Amino acid sequence: MKKASEAKQLFANGSNCAQSILYTFGREFFRDDVSAIRLASAFGGGIASRGEMCGAVSGSLMVIGLHLGYSPSGDPLKKTYFQQISGEFLQAFEHRFGSLQCRKLLKHDLSTTEGRNNANRSGAFQSVCPVLIEGAALLLGEFLQKYPSGNRPLPPG
Repeated sequence: MKKASEAKQLFANGSNCAQSILYTFGREFFRDDVSAIRLASAFGGGIASRGEMCGAVSGSLMVIGLHLGYSPSGDPLKKTYFQQISGEFLQAFEHRFGSLQCRKLLKHDLSTTEGRNNANRSGAFQSVCPVLIEGAALLLGEFLQKYPSGNRPLPPG
């Protein structure tokens, strides 16, 4: 719960959804605090404000990759395992919130200036995004406990 609050506070202080999640859960993987924030810069507003995949989801997938990702030269079963966990996260988020797409979650088309202005005027960024960030952070925390990075079981099969 502490990390969920921290991620929401980062968002309230001006970070985008992806930055809030990636920085909170992944900063130990970066040489400095700014690197995590910069990496996630393009993922706010559903990837460059296009309303595509929610930034909280994108940031969560980056964190899952940092903790559980695979190397192309590594064991091919680890790729399958990673894809399974990533898919499970996406399914859980979508089940909880009804969509993975920012434009559907906010009920505004962020790919247009008018849509972004309407989202601002309606308060969607202030009312919806913190809920999504908190939900993604709590879900991500559960996943990181369920699938610890140091002890990855191989997928069945």
